[in-house]
Amino acid sequence: MAAGGAADAQARFGHSVKGLLTEKVTSCGTDVIALTKQVLKGSRSAELLGQAARNMVMQEDAILHSEDARSNSKERGALVKPSGPAESLAEMKGSQKLEESQPALRE
Repeated sequence: MAAGGAADAQARFGHSVKGLLTEKVTSCGTDVIALTKQVLKGSRSAELLGQAARNMVMQEDAILHSEDARSNSKERGALVKPSGPAESLAEMKGSQKLEESQPALRE
């Protein structure tokens, strides 16, 4: 009977070890799945951050180019006189002198 009891104890020990190992494998599998999800989520977050950084750089470039264009147009505007009926001060004085020197026509 001692041999039978030992075999029975061995079977129970093997069965419990097998159960514990199965439990551990399941737990590790769950942990691997959770870790994979975190890595994928982190990868996606990194991708979104990279995309946001690229967009911000593009916006900064657009702002800088628009500021350059605006300042260049202001410089060009300062160099070019506006066309139109505006007279200079010298032209106005010259026309006044001309009017004073001509006698008025009387009817």
